[in-house]
Amino acid sequence: MRFLTKATLGLATLLISIAIAPATKADSITINSGGFSLTGLGNNGGGVAGMDSLLGTAASASHTISGTGSFIALLNPLTFTTAFTGHGSEGTYNFNFAQDITINGVTQTLNIVGTIEIGTLVDTVHIISSDPLTFDFGTFSVDVNVVPTSIDGFGPGEFCDFLKAEFIIRQGPTETPEPATLSLLGLGLAGVAAKLRRRRKSSQPNTTEQSLRALAGR
Repeated sequence: MRFLTKATLGLATLLISIAIAPATKADSITINSGGFSLTGLGNNGGGVAGMDSLLGTAASASHTISGTGSFIALLNPLTFTTAFTGHGSEGTYNFNFAQDITINGVTQTLNIVGTIEIGTLVDTVHIISSDPLTFDFGTFSVDVNVVPTSIDGFGPGEFCDFLKAEFIIRQGPTETPEPATLSLLGLGLAGVAAKLRRRRKSSQPNTTEQSLRALAGR
């Protein structure tokens, strides 16, 4: 009976480990951004050549993930350089730009939307949003969304900040044991139980034979 209990527990442990193994798997992701350089933002042609400008320096980061969830990571250190953009250039201007994002060796292009507000004393650049971007790695996928940010430039000069993105981790379909595997394990457990029952039965003395022997000995 003790052997049967141990065998049952062993097979049950095996079943559980097969069922939960994919859920506890950790994955490492490495993120690399290509960087970008934008010039002449809001310049009407009568200002300082190339001003205003926005530079996003290339960067990289690594994370270990387990299951689903999200995190914020750096895409680019930003440098916003302001100068005279021309008489009558005040106003709001839209712009679009793109940069390559590489996750675990897979590269896609992240398209980003921004605006710049040219004022008399202060110029402000806004990075607003990005197109949806998804990296599919089979067992898990990663969605990338730019986090909105703004930089104020008070007069001519350089002003710094950071462009970040939210990375959302989604796990793929959970791998469950195949029905055939479960059936084989179940049959194995039933076979062990039947064998032990036969062994216990054969080890017990025949009560009828014992009674006849007792009567003959009287």
